[in-house]
Amino acid sequence: MENDQLIAIEVFCTSYNVEYAFVESLQEHDLIETVVLDNTRFLQIPQLTQIERIIRLHHELDINLEGIEAIQGLLNRIEHLDREVAVLRNRLRFYEPGL
Repeated sequence: MENDQLIAIEVFCTSYNVEYAFVESLQEHDLIETVVLDNTRFLQIPQLTQIERIIRLHHELDINLEGIEAIQGLLNRIEHLDREVAVLRNRLRFYEPGL
């Protein structure tokens, strides 16, 4: 991963007003991935949308990390099914162009 796609966890925590321990707990529950370079932990910028969603679920809706894990699993499954439906629709349009 290129360095321009990384943000230091300390910078993230300051910007989003979250504790470092919270980010560590997200990583321990395999909800996010971190990168270590020169003894500094980083988050991948493409993950920020997912991390922001997790923060909202935890802070605004008071959902614990186990609940967030379940929600993330369901959301990932929905995204997979949406992609599968799109592929199947495209195949169907090939055989029935009016759809």
